[in-house]
Amino acid sequence: VPPPATRSGTDRVATVLDPVLTPLGFAPGQVGAADGRGQVIFCRGDGESSDAGCVDLVVDLEATPEWHIKEVRYWGYPADRWHLTFEPDSGLESQLAGLTRTLPDELT
Repeated sequence: VPPPATRSGTDRVATVLDPVLTPLGFAPGQVGAADGRGQVIFCRGDGESSDAGCVDLVVDLEATPEWHIKEVRYWGYPADRWHLTFEPDSGLESQLAGLTRTLPDELT
């Protein structure tokens, strides 16, 4: 498990997005980080998915030097992988504020 300072960006993403995504049927975010990169994965069960009944919302982060989101994608359907819109040039807090506004509409 990475030290707390390494995981702070990923932990922040999970803390902010868990209350937005769990009412939409996603499990709480699973976090991981190493070497200045991180990922938070939120799984939502779906019988039509290609991933054993789970469709994932994946948030990729990078610390250069501050944590920020590099990519947000939703995948798990056969032959379907798509990227969600977010503010790529903003700081983490601004990116998260934008996602809390847009994800409920994009994922329903």
